Amino acid sequence: MGVNKFSGMKTIVYSAARGTIKSSGALTANQWEEIVTAGAAPAIPFTTAGVIFKTPDTTQTPITLASGDSVYPLTLTRICKADADFSAEVGTIDVTDDCDDGYGSMILDGITTLSGNLSGFARYDDTTGALETVTANLFNKFIDKATDDGTGVYTETNATNEKFYLFILLNKDAAATQTQNWLIVPVYMSSLGAGAGLKDAQKRDLSWVKAPGPAVLYQRTAYAADVIA
Repeated sequence: MGVNKFSGMKTIVYSAARGTIKSSGALTANQWEEIVTAGAAPAIPFTTAGVIFKTPDTTQTPITLASGDSVYPLTLTRICKADADFSAEVGTIDVTDDCDDGYGSMILDGITTLSGNLSGFARYDDTTGALETVTANLFNKFIDKATDDGTGVYTETNATNEKFYLFILLNKDAAATQTQNWLIVPVYMSSLGAGAGLKDAQKRDLSWVKAPGPAVLYQRTAYAADVIA
């Protein structure tokens, strides 16, 4: 068995948006789902609210929701990045006493803090000149957005920094029958850095912290429909 090491180019990042809650019928194949509720005899693979799973391939038997099951279908949108950092840190408690022979002693407090950064660049639509939708939406998490079409039509969108799921695929080139390795974390965007030096590209740097909900390393055996083009 060989072991490979990959460059950062193999990693891609997505945000996930909830669709309309679904509580009956068959689930779409190869679709990411977030569990809302699980019935007494659930058909979904997990029972904890907030857990995410991907439905079986089109070649397999679909999941048909049982009574009491409900899920949010998730739609993934790619977030372009130059660097993506992920950090996990467990807190410690100092338990040093006079029987430790001059050494400090620590125990873990059992609380893991997850955080990270997504550095990248402001992107613009070639045709309209407007900020690309993903970039504009990230700005809109921190500041209000207003649009003006020059004809007297105006819109305003208040800043809304809501929890969302961050999907980080570590090996985007995984072929069919190979394993895709996903880090899936509920997050809040905690900071935005933007600016432009005279000889620099316009940057768009983001920091995130884990929000309430489960975080997981999700390993999916890929079928043809899962492969990232």
